[in-house]
Amino acid sequence: MRKKNRQHSNFPDVEVKSINEPRPVCVLCGKTIDNIADAISEPGGNYSHFDCVIEKIKNEYQVTEPDVVSYIGQGRFGICTKDSNGSYTIKERINYESTDSFMAMKKFVEGTKE
Repeated sequence: MRKKNRQHSNFPDVEVKSINEPRPVCVLCGKTIDNIADAISEPGGNYSHFDCVIEKIKNEYQVTEPDVVSYIGQGRFGICTKDSNGSYTIKERINYESTDSFMAMKKFVEGTKE
């Protein structure tokens, strides 16, 4: 069986930047954040684990079953309750991560690319 001569692409090589994953410390539990994508930015430029923020909100708002805390997007969390049909309703919205702190986190991560 003869090998076919395969041509490589004529596209120029593109340099792909690697990410030097930042490892900040969670201001709520004091442990290292291993995956920055799982972090929530805090006012003042600090970071917290997503799960630590959920626990903080549960404690501050005294959330008990059947209510739950859920991330609802754009830096907001909601205290949600489940009705008898299994549908969730947002009882309270909590603005947690500001646009400014999210953009600061994005800039921080971009600055770690090599």
